[in-house]
Amino acid sequence: MRSYATFFIIAVMSLGLVFLLLTKDRPARLACGGDAGMTDCVPAEEIVPEAADVGADGAAKPDGEAVAVTTEAGASKPAGAPMRVTTLGWDLVAAGAALVPPDGTPTTPPMELAPEAALEAVEARLARGGADPQGADIAVLPLPAFVTAFERIRALEPRAFLVVGFSRGREEVRSTPGALLKAPPAGDEVKMVGYGPATSTDAAARAAGSESATVLGIFAMDLLGVGTSRLRLVAPGPDAKAAPFAALVRGAADERKVAFSTADASRLIPIVAIAPKGVIDAKENLLRDWSKAWLDGLVKAAKDTPAIARRIAAKDSLPFATGVGGAPEAIHLVERLGQIEAAGLDKQRVWIGPEAKGTITLDVLTQKTWQLARAGGFTTSAAPEALPIDPRVVMQIAPAAPAPAPPPADDPDGGAYGPG
Repeated sequence: MRSYATFFIIAVMSLGLVFLLLTKDRPARLACGGDAGMTDCVPAEEIVPEAADVGADGAAKPDGEAVAVTTEAGASKPAGAPMRVTTLGWDLVAAGAALVPPDGTPTTPPMELAPEAALEAVEARLARGGADPQGADIAVLPLPAFVTAFERIRALEPRAFLVVGFSRGREEVRSTPGALLKAPPAGDEVKMVGYGPATSTDAAARAAGSESATVLGIFAMDLLGVGTSRLRLVAPGPDAKAAPFAALVRGAADERKVAFSTADASRLIPIVAIAPKGVIDAKENLLRDWSKAWLDGLVKAAKDTPAIARRIAAKDSLPFATGVGGAPEAIHLVERLGQIEAAGLDKQRVWIGPEAKGTITLDVLTQKTWQLARAGGFTTSAAPEALPIDPRVVMQIAPAAPAPAPPPADDPDGGAYGPG
């Protein structure tokens, strides 16, 4: 009898437990901060999905962390938002600075300026895109830097659409006495001080060199008959004193004498404006206005270089973008601005597009630069069959190239150099 009573009590208790579980209200799920007390917790269902699901570009990132290519190149942004322009170097931002009045009145079209000291930072801004305050629609940089960056940002389909200018003495080739009088003995290894993949981790090499300087140095070695298989880049320092050549930026400390510079090869290193293909497709009209304004800014900067250099150095009423660091001294900017030859609107079709003819065209220079950059290890692939050049903007804003003058009417043979 006692066993039946025990069984009955256990059964009743079990049924009661099941009843309580089925009828009792479940507590709301709570979301709390990492250090929050229970009073700071809120039901998870009340969290706004958009605020909880932060995308890759919206998430906080440590300073200096590489940015993945997650933003679409043609991502939309609010109407009237500025055209965001990043440049490789503070000197290349002078055209944009010259367009801004001293009182800081916005330019037409409105723009933000983001000068960067490292190519990787320029790539990161392009990857973020112009819809991001830390991104960019356009980059202005030397052609060798563009070729170097191309493999890393290939997914953006970057295109050069404007020739901004040419380097004039920014890069130098230096040599020991007599080194350029004759080619080094065949088969001997030739050392050249400079920046490249072999010296990329060396801070001194990065500070004293650049992609453009190394391309100039390889070009010089090619003229001297030194094949790239014999050339070895070494970092500046005591171990490099025996190297007969150095390819450096102007002003870098080095005991060798200057042999020649881009002031002598004045069309070897063009400075170009590039943008992702998606940006060119979506904003061609805006890029036309920006291109004309930027070229006009180059003229204004050349007319009052000291004032522009002082404004940039002081960041005086200029529309700098988010995350821009400290500016160099004005005297440094004055020197660097004197080493740029500005490009005019009237010559754009001579360099870009179907009317471009001769040895100094962006097509020819890009092919040659790609060969030299690949020889120096800056890129591992040959130039693409369709070069990353887009002439659409230039063809709309630049005047047609003048037709060659016909021979005099009284000279049927075409003048002194005619067939007669």
